[in-house]
Amino acid sequence: MAKKQLSEMETLRSSTVIDLIQISENKRAELFALKFQAAVGSLEQTHRISNLKKEIARVELVLSEKRRAGENTNINVKGDYYQAVENAEQSGKKVRQKQREQMEKLQAEQFGATPDMDAIEAAMANADVDTNKEEGTKE
Repeated sequence: MAKKQLSEMETLRSSTVIDLIQISENKRAELFALKFQAAVGSLEQTHRISNLKKEIARVELVLSEKRRAGENTNINVKGDYYQAVENAEQSGKKVRQKQREQMEKLQAEQFGATPDMDAIEAAMANADVDTNKEEGTKE
């Protein structure tokens, strides 16, 4: 793993400032989308958030090295937040579909009948309400 990080750092150090800023902004957009997914409850790979934070820190480290070396790093580049949110929405739909299928399977196992879609929708809505109440009490 250390060799992988070293090769990533070498790759980042050989990149131009504009490329680094673009990478940073895209990773920030992806992080934004993942945090949104986590808040909604449709994020399965929660480790991606901490990994993205570390990747952003690596890019910022290389940018600060280049800044200290005298390169101009004060360049504005916009990340593609729309694409990141769209990707998060698609993966969220997949997760919710998977959850629905699991609920249908469990209901069929417990009751032996065909699943009642209204009951499943009500259970999912109640789960959303419960998570919202828990989040409200934490604050």
